[in-house]
Amino acid sequence: MAKNAWQMKIKRKPTILSHSINSDCNLRCVFCDEWKKKLSSDLISDSSSKKSDVSLEDIFKIIDLARDFGILSYNAWSTEPLLRKDLPEIMAYAKSAGMKTFMITNGLLLKKRMNDLSDVDYISVSMDGPTATREIRGADYDKIMDGIRFAAESGQLNNPLLMNCVISSKNLDEVVDLLHSAKDLGVKMAVEPVYLFKRMNETQWDDLMIQDDQQEQFISVMNQLIDLKKKGYPIINSKTYLKMVRDQKPISNCKVNLSLLAIDHSANVYNCRIHNQPLGNILSESVFDENGNIQVNGITQVWNKSKSERMNLIHDCAGCQFFGYSELTLMNNYNLESFYGYEWL
Repeated sequence: MAKNAWQMKIKRKPTILSHSINSDCNLRCVFCDEWKKKLSSDLISDSSSKKSDVSLEDIFKIIDLARDFGILSYNAWSTEPLLRKDLPEIMAYAKSAGMKTFMITNGLLLKKRMNDLSDVDYISVSMDGPTATREIRGADYDKIMDGIRFAAESGQLNNPLLMNCVISSKNLDEVVDLLHSAKDLGVKMAVEPVYLFKRMNETQWDDLMIQDDQQEQFISVMNQLIDLKKKGYPIINSKTYLKMVRDQKPISNCKVNLSLLAIDHSANVYNCRIHNQPLGNILSESVFDENGNIQVNGITQVWNKSKSERMNLIHDCAGCQFFGYSELTLMNNYNLESFYGYEWL
């Protein structure tokens, strides 16, 4: 905690690197356009124009750059990290760099690849509920739950397993039951509301957003979650955040600048995944000597060059309820309840 506080409060830099390590996915979730971009790229006849994922060697360089920049946690996500055969090497390298390691997955390959995840400290599995998982993601709910159960009972995890649930119009009837399932399985659960990401222009959101005639049910579900949190159910969100979501109050005084730094599968930097505004490419801005030692850190270069752009983005933002940004912002703004109520980091 002291190291994180020094990085964020004194050095004024983010402490977590959220890295999109690939562009492939084994699902076609209706709310996500990343797989659509991949399909569009694959249809391009000119191979030089196709998007390609960074190599293992370049990922090692990115981790070195992040460590040199002061990053303390490495999160592998998007589109489905378990599709990368070299994922064990990636996570082992991040661990050897002294970082806490995280991974976000859809869970379909969790059981199959559990033996490859010894260097992953925290695993988060996206989950919507029995009916909603099939409708939204086209995924086999029972297969995902079997993977979660296997991971929880394997004894290979040193830290809790997490189910992350995005609350939408499709799963209002299933969220509370999902929390009960998490308790029975001995895993944690997080919730956040469905949110219109500006980058996802091709997504049809009307069917996912909470409808006017669902508002009363939505408030009831949030009140139930708050009550179960008080009773010790394994929901990691702080009560402050849960009440913000219930009251549809966006985060204020956002501290995304001091929490998360996102890098996509082509090494482009984004300080806010919601606005999805690229700030620069860290590999093209970096210089290494013949021994692989960093001469010019591309993250530092992009960070310094984009200061005014980052500040303007936050200043002009109306706010959001994105879980990752909101909880870290609450802690950065000295909300005491979030220090004790947010139970993941």
